[in-house]
Amino acid sequence: MACDSILVLLDSGRQATQRLALAGQLAVTHGCPLIGLYAGFVPEPAWCYRMEHAQRYFEEDMARREAVRETVRGHFLARTDALAVAAEWRVPERATVACAIREAREAGLLVAAQYDADGDSPEGRQLLEALLLETGRPTLVVPCSGTFETLGTRVVVAWNGSREAARALHDAVPFIAGARVHILCAHTAAENARPDATPVAHAARLLERHGVAVEIEHGSGVTDMTVGELILTRACDFGADLLVMGAYGHGRMRERVLGGVTRMLLESMTVPVMFSR
Repeated sequence: MACDSILVLLDSGRQATQRLALAGQLAVTHGCPLIGLYAGFVPEPAWCYRMEHAQRYFEEDMARREAVRETVRGHFLARTDALAVAAEWRVPERATVACAIREAREAGLLVAAQYDADGDSPEGRQLLEALLLETGRPTLVVPCSGTFETLGTRVVVAWNGSREAARALHDAVPFIAGARVHILCAHTAAENARPDATPVAHAARLLERHGVAVEIEHGSGVTDMTVGELILTRACDFGADLLVMGAYGHGRMRERVLGGVTRMLLESMTVPVMFSR
């Protein structure tokens, strides 16, 4: 099934231009609309009320943020004007993670930014984690540095036979048909004992039906750290331009938190990663 729309999260960060270019390229390839969603967050104003001239400060801060948003909007419109697909600019009703998530659930594919250690706000990290765990949509996370001329020609698929891995594989098929794929079977010790794990041969058959050339590797992993390191190493060895894997998380006091391998990939990725849950 072809992708029906692509939504790219945009801000004033240093990687936004590369992220928008990649999203636009995918939209043109799949002949689907491109939606730009502004992902700037307004801090809770209560903290500044005790400051001298608080009202003036708050108004100046809001004016500055509005100017930044208009600059990002202008950049989006200029970059998409010549695209052969419809492009739409959106700003969430309120500058909150919850409103961004509500908009994101409409899209066929989300395109977002990796953690940026030099510039990410707590809200930016929270938004990325919420995209992965709460939208139910495949999310392409683009590294915060580097350029990516191709996507989905040489692909590493991380496979452990889980529901999340199967979801990621099926979601990725429209973007990797005809590619060369290296399936890496990497399991933690806990996953090795799962009685419901789907054999890697099933994943290979699915890909081969879509004209994908498949090779399979059975890796050894004991901890989240070693599994994450193996995935990143194999992506480098294979010359991958895309990683595909499930996004893993668990509940904690009514919150969702990322699993260890997922978090490590988000912190250390060097190529785009398509996550699904």
